[in-house]
Amino acid sequence: MTPTPNVDIAIIGAGTAGCFLANQLDEAGVSCRLIEKSRGLGGRCSRRRIDHNESIDLGASSFSVDTMKNPQLQRKLTQWLEDGHLQSWQHRTSRFDDLDQTNSTQTLCASPSLNRWHKEMAKHIQVSIGHEIHALTKTDNYWSLFDEYEQLITSANRVVITTPPEQALKLVNGVRGFSYCQTGSDNSLPQYVCAIEFSTPLGLKTEAIEGGDSTLLQAVRETSKPQKDQSAREVWTLHSTYDWAQKQSGRAHEEAAIALKNHFCERLNINTQASILTSHYWRLAKHHMPQSQHKKYIWEEDLQIGCCGDWLAGGDIVGALDSSLALFEAITQK
Repeated sequence: MTPTPNVDIAIIGAGTAGCFLANQLDEAGVSCRLIEKSRGLGGRCSRRRIDHNESIDLGASSFSVDTMKNPQLQRKLTQWLEDGHLQSWQHRTSRFDDLDQTNSTQTLCASPSLNRWHKEMAKHIQVSIGHEIHALTKTDNYWSLFDEYEQLITSANRVVITTPPEQALKLVNGVRGFSYCQTGSDNSLPQYVCAIEFSTPLGLKTEAIEGGDSTLLQAVRETSKPQKDQSAREVWTLHSTYDWAQKQSGRAHEEAAIALKNHFCERLNINTQASILTSHYWRLAKHHMPQSQHKKYIWEEDLQIGCCGDWLAGGDIVGALDSSLALFEAITQK
């Protein structure tokens, strides 16, 4: 007798694309399971606790929906806003080389961090945390997923990989008959990020600074976001440029954080003492699609395996949502 798989669809990766796909499948009555190698959900929408009462976004800080055209995604976002899972953040932005010129910008964020939104999307889903899938095998028309210790994590009729391209393509390129065989490993970009705190307000006219600097890609005043502690202290997250990070030659993220803090203070002529709360080093995968690939997802119907993620749909959170929805529609229509 052929064994019955644990779930219909196994989803590898619990970032934005994975959580949204699981959310859609669950609403459609399709059994699924999220498998995540990290300690929690969210992927690059990562949070970090900075004290007993407050967490910050150490990955993506917020996202804009200006380019979102899909009506189904727009309805979803409206519902998340109404339910309080996302909040609208109206704030002032400027450039490092022109701090006095500010623009009003509206983006979406979550409290205490975007990570909370992912938990809401996946709250009804089976989730396996701390398991990195290293091998996929298909027998008797179902898939078996194994970790680095060759331990079976789950079996499923279908598999969707939502990790960045390095991990995704490493897995699928080992699948016999899989037609999309490219590597994105050469296109990964490094980035350092840290959170710093000032005990007194800086008096800046802006809540987010981006562009016009070779070291800092972005600086965000975390304590200006909705439902954040609006006390006297200020917490800023600093994100390095990719070029600057590449020149650090594997420098420890704690050392890079000191350099970012000092540069931020010097660039903005800040004399107030700043303390570093936390720091991190990211590998942000970028990927160049071959000209033959026009879809926002990869799906092998004969093998019942595919990929979705921001790297397949223009990048960022909106790209991840767009790719996930496109693959969901392709799977359920078939």
